[in-house]
Amino acid sequence: MLLGTLSLVLAYISVIMPGIPGIPFIILTAWFYMRSSDRLYNWLIKRSLLGKVLRRFTTGKNVTKSFKWLVVSQLWVSITVACIYLIKQNEYRIIAVAAGVLVSVLIMKMKRVDYF
Repeated sequence: MLLGTLSLVLAYISVIMPGIPGIPFIILTAWFYMRSSDRLYNWLIKRSLLGKVLRRFTTGKNVTKSFKWLVVSQLWVSITVACIYLIKQNEYRIIAVAAGVLVSVLIMKMKRVDYF
């Protein structure tokens, strides 16, 4: 429960801080709560904003194009902010962009999610 709550706090921080993707923290929160507390997991799933995405993700249904675009757009905002403000060496910027391209392709090719 503690790790789930920590990941939820990080998800809320990511809403305020540009460049930090929030969706991975929300999914991680769901995973931790699913394994530790039915009450907290049900509370998270019933949230209007996140519940639909989490229910779809946790049931192994097909991943929607809009969800893929949301994740990829958050990824690229994070990479852009990192390359402008955090990464100073061009070699590391190239690595970050290459990793972003690879992850973007993998996400866009994703059909189903069966991780839970």
